[in-house]
Amino acid sequence: MRYAAKASVLPTPEPVQLKRMAKGCFVAVRHRVGSRRLSRLDELRAQGFTVYDWDGVTTQAILDGADRIVGVLAGRPEDPAWDGVVREANIAMHRARRRCRFRRPDVAHRRGSYPTLARGVSFGGGQRAPHGLKNSAGNASALSDLCADPAMRRIAGFGNHILATYAPKIYRHMNAELGKLLRDNPDLRRPFNTSMYPAASFNFGPNSVCFEHTDSLNDPCNWIHITALGTFNPDKGGHLILYDLRLVIRFPPGSSILFPSALLRHGNLAVAGHEHRMSFTQYCAGGLMRWVACGGQTVASLKKNDPAGYAAYQASLSKRAGQCMARFSTPASLLQDIKGSGSN
Repeated sequence: MRYAAKASVLPTPEPVQLKRMAKGCFVAVRHRVGSRRLSRLDELRAQGFTVYDWDGVTTQAILDGADRIVGVLAGRPEDPAWDGVVREANIAMHRARRRCRFRRPDVAHRRGSYPTLARGVSFGGGQRAPHGLKNSAGNASALSDLCADPAMRRIAGFGNHILATYAPKIYRHMNAELGKLLRDNPDLRRPFNTSMYPAASFNFGPNSVCFEHTDSLNDPCNWIHITALGTFNPDKGGHLILYDLRLVIRFPPGSSILFPSALLRHGNLAVAGHEHRMSFTQYCAGGLMRWVACGGQTVASLKKNDPAGYAAYQASLSKRAGQCMARFSTPASLLQDIKGSGSN
């Protein structure tokens, strides 16, 4: 609660858009962008975006136009040794990158042009059941060692703590639903034992900056946790752009930001060609939540095997948008939500 009590707020005029949620609110409607290029700061200024010169340290809750906390500039822990943690995390990421072998889809994808790999538990895209994310034997070994690295474990734990502090109802819901999944499937493993997030992606650089996009298969109301890493000048580039909130946020290496990436369009400003930017993201696939809501099976299986259960599931879908949005706290409700009196 110390972070919640000390945080300031960053208000924005735009409400988070419910219309971006797909039916049932387990995933979002995919956002299609016409051009695959990075936004420029002069263009964004001309469009009326606010450029926020965040110091990367001060914790600030992001408010939408409905006074909901829809993200947080988490910064970093109040720990004089944190710079050392960030250095060690950079070393671990570089070490893992040297060990990994990347396929073309790992390097050229809709988010950008940089090598990325993921580890953990996911479900979606026509799969029959939740599964551990697949990697080659060599890549799996490198990612396993990366997730065991003490610095990476500390960063993952910090993101987990911030989610629990600023989105406590979202956090409790994810924890409860994933708890059911993992009890029924003990072979599935989270990437970090310091975090409740079921999956993590590692963007290895040297130029890990994103085009405008949404992560539509993520749980829409849940927040991703992003930590910027590498060696780049955050005054010149690497900023996080939240297009729907019309914000351009300075994003220094070693700092963390959390927000609902399925609902908010986001991307980055470029960094200089000689600079090195990496990032590390924790997230939760919305398909996992749907699997649990269907009693540990697909919607098709529920319909076939349990018509009454399927009818109840269908009837519940119309209520889910309101239930999901109610999990966002407000500044007035946050401390009470942390104590657990709010509904999940």
